Amino acid sequence: MNQFILSRELGLDSPQVLRTFHLLKQVHSIELSHNIEVNKKHFGTVNCLDIETVEGRYLLSGGTDRAIYIYDLETPPNAHGKIKISSIANIPRQASHGYGISGIRWYPFDTGIFTTSSFDKTVKVWDTNSLTEVCGFELNGKVYSHDMSSIGSHCLIAAAASEPFIRLCDLRSGAFTHSLTGHKGSVITARWSPRDEYLLASGGADHTIRIWDIRKARACLMQLDQHNADPLSGTNVAHSGLVNGLTFTQDGMYLLSTGHDEKMRLWNMSTGENSLTNYGPRIRNKSRSCVLPMIVPSDTCWPPVVFHPSDDHRIFMFNLFDGDLIKEMTGHYGRVACAAWRMNSEEFYSGGSDHEILAWSPFTSEVVETKRSKEVDTWSDDDDTE
Repeated sequence: MNQFILSRELGLDSPQVLRTFHLLKQVHSIELSHNIEVNKKHFGTVNCLDIETVEGRYLLSGGTDRAIYIYDLETPPNAHGKIKISSIANIPRQASHGYGISGIRWYPFDTGIFTTSSFDKTVKVWDTNSLTEVCGFELNGKVYSHDMSSIGSHCLIAAAASEPFIRLCDLRSGAFTHSLTGHKGSVITARWSPRDEYLLASGGADHTIRIWDIRKARACLMQLDQHNADPLSGTNVAHSGLVNGLTFTQDGMYLLSTGHDEKMRLWNMSTGENSLTNYGPRIRNKSRSCVLPMIVPSDTCWPPVVFHPSDDHRIFMFNLFDGDLIKEMTGHYGRVACAAWRMNSEEFYSGGSDHEILAWSPFTSEVVETKRSKEVDTWSDDDDTE
């Protein structure tokens, strides 16, 4: 750090270099937060989390207990410097869905609306202020995930369900526009590109990842292949097992996938090629639910890192481009099901089968001082007893 400060003072490096180094160091030091605690509300697995990007303040959670909770992450600390985040609003299980909630998403441009998907075969749109259902879409199979475009002029929800096509639901009309056909089994995950508002990626039980342009009659542009065969071939497979997670990089140039072969693969979206980045054999991923790897935005951390929730209670942090393991983190007492990054910060939140939502933040010297003070208190107590 001193070297970067000196280089900046001498005019050898721009201030941006020091900022980039500091943010990278902060992200690499992330651990289970000792100062932030989210009050336990769910009575089942926390399947999904989402933090809105308008203010980076409000957290949504949904789980197998069907309840929906909203948390204010700007809760002030108490007299001891601890932040205890409680739910500020909720939709009880009786009023939400008939079965567990599989996905939850803020409307990208306004915190007044959010959406949920469920194993009860529906996608629902909710008014945040009144906590009432605005409209709903009924599908023919249980919905594993859904997504809305963060840049789109359209208002389409892409729904991935236990049927061999993706349904596009229009928020404006409250009806389905059309379906994207091509998969040969259930579609588990679907994600809009942050670079092209009409580009959609999907992954399914047929081991394939398909890239779609929803404007075209022959909508499927590519079918990705793990061995880099011709992306136009109809026999390509991206994973040697069900594909249950997709995440784009912030610039939309790369797509990261994960599946039941317990591998992550990084795809170049310009060519459709597998980058052949090796993330090692550590990930445990056998859930049929959608599991989304979490890529830290490149304007927060460079080179970018990815966090992957794992079935064995752990969260792994990797360098996105070279696959190196940076660290593994523990805190949950069950399968880690989801994670959500908080914009304009260096913290994230995770949910798991232990019914908990945990906060993760950079290591600080205050934690060391707290541990030292506890040790001093312990020694003092021993002296008093003697």
